[in-house]
Amino acid sequence: MKKLLILIAVLIAALVVYQFVLKKEKPPREKPVPIAVSKHSDVFNHSMDAVLASYYVMTDGFVNWDSASVGKAALTLQTALTDFKAEELKQDSAIYQTAQYPLEMAKTNTGVIVSTTDWTERRHALNDLSDALRMLLLTVKYDQASAYWQECPMAFGEGRPANWLSSKKEVVNPYLGNKDPKYGKTMLNCGENKMVIDFTKPDSAQTK
Repeated sequence: MKKLLILIAVLIAALVVYQFVLKKEKPPREKPVPIAVSKHSDVFNHSMDAVLASYYVMTDGFVNWDSASVGKAALTLQTALTDFKAEELKQDSAIYQTAQYPLEMAKTNTGVIVSTTDWTERRHALNDLSDALRMLLLTVKYDQASAYWQECPMAFGEGRPANWLSSKKEVVNPYLGNKDPKYGKTMLNCGENKMVIDFTKPDSAQTK
C-alpha cells in the first residue's frame, strides 16, 4: 500500500512538472497578410512603369541642366506613352474616356520637349506634362508604386509655381536644379510635397 501511494505521488508530481515546465504554450501565429492583387494586368502595369521610369530619368536631366539627357529621356518617354496599354481601361468606359485627355496632353507636352532645345520652353512643357501624368495616375488608380506630387513656389519667378512628380519624398527641384544661372544649386531642394498618390494598398488612396 505504501509503495502504491508513493507511485501515485510520483505520477502526480510528474504531471505537475509536465503541465507547468515542459508543456509550454506555443506562441500564437500571426495571421498571414493577404498579398495585394493589382487591379490591372501585368502588361498594363509594365506600360505605366515604363512611362514613369522614363519620366523620372528626364526630370533628373532637368535637375542637372543636361539638355542631351533630357532630350534622350523624352524620346524614350514618347515611345512609352505611345505604347501605353490604355485598351485595358475599356472595361470601364468612364475611366477609359477620362484617361484619354491626360494621356494625349502628356504626349503633346513630351513632343514639345523633344522638338525644342529652348530650356524655358522645355520647363513649361515639363510642368504641363507633370500635371497630365498626375491626372492619369489618379484616373487609373495605378497601384504598383506611390508618387509624390511636389511644388516649387518660384519655378518661373516669384509667385509663379510649377509642379512635378517624384518617386521619393525628398524634394529635388528639376526647375531650378543645381546649375541655375541665378541661384546656382542653392535652390536644389526648394519646394514641398503637396500630395502623395498612393493606391498600393487596398485601403489606401491619394492624400493631400
